[in-house]
Amino acid sequence: MTNDKKVKSIKLILRRLYYKMKILPWVNIAIILICCLISTFVFYQLSKNSFKSFAATTTLTNLLTVNGVFSAILITYLFSRITWTKDRKLELFKEAISISQKFTEFRRILNKLTYYYNVWDNDKATKSLIDYNKFKHIDFYDFKLKFISDYKPHNANLITELYRHSNFSEGKSDLYLAMVSLVRNRNRDYEYQEELYKDFEYKGLYNIKVLGKWLNCGIFGSISYWLGQQQNWINYTALSQDREYILSAAARINIKYKERELNNSLIMELSDDFDSYYLKELYTLLKELKNGIQDLNLLIISLISISLAFGVLLPFILLLIGSSECWFLNIVALLASINSGLIAYFIIRFPYLINRELKWI
Repeated sequence: MTNDKKVKSIKLILRRLYYKMKILPWVNIAIILICCLISTFVFYQLSKNSFKSFAATTTLTNLLTVNGVFSAILITYLFSRITWTKDRKLELFKEAISISQKFTEFRRILNKLTYYYNVWDNDKATKSLIDYNKFKHIDFYDFKLKFISDYKPHNANLITELYRHSNFSEGKSDLYLAMVSLVRNRNRDYEYQEELYKDFEYKGLYNIKVLGKWLNCGIFGSISYWLGQQQNWINYTALSQDREYILSAAARINIKYKERELNNSLIMELSDDFDSYYLKELYTLLKELKNGIQDLNLLIISLISISLAFGVLLPFILLLIGSSECWFLNIVALLASINSGLIAYFIIRFPYLINRELKWI
């Protein structure tokens, strides 16, 4: 290796190290170090005077009293936060339900577009090719990612065979596969989904893994793209008996689509809305709903657990044991030092935590 390459390699390593060091929570690390110093100081002061002025029983009693009050305050604050978090998540849940209903409405529209024969200008390249025989279990996610990434689906050879099939028509077949993949789970045999055949509100949430797949393969964007090519692949006049059903579903997704014409433009705009907003929004909401204990709640629970363990449970056990041995006195000193550091950490962090909770942006 030449000197120039060595220098570049060292610079690259140093740069990576710099960025890794930069993202570390230095403020929190500094606070922890300060608390460790306080704990060490308390332990040293108590242990060196252990046989002179150190009263183990009194210290344990004080620890029980202080930590009992400390834990009670934290538990009260925690329950108030849990109530607030539940109310907030209820609002998120209602919003997720509302957006999930929009997905159901759009899938109802696509179900009508892919349900009948003679709606597409060439059923051999669409319904007959994709919905039946050996290609009926190929999903758009597997199909798309096989050609745009290193992803290797379990049916990779079958996908290649579909793509090379004489009846496969790039664009038309892609569009139909994307639509029908949104309507039903193509990895399984046909399953009846009641919500697609009625117009009632479906009070349910979509699976976050399914939404993740839709995001990764850009399924809504693909539908919007191919419909924007101004091709007459879909014969909308063949759907005259379902016209009002489709337009009503579109209006329920967004009132701006009320009284629109049933054509490529309408379906393309709907697809674009789902691709640019609804899909990302619902995925974000579901991630938020899926999250359990985190951030400040997690910190408070950790503080309560440590406080109860080292400030209540262990001191109570030691009070029951009682001893004047050196090891006993050192354990009491250690408990006192741990509790001093814990309380110091909470006192230092508390203003910052409250400030963060009050900031909205």
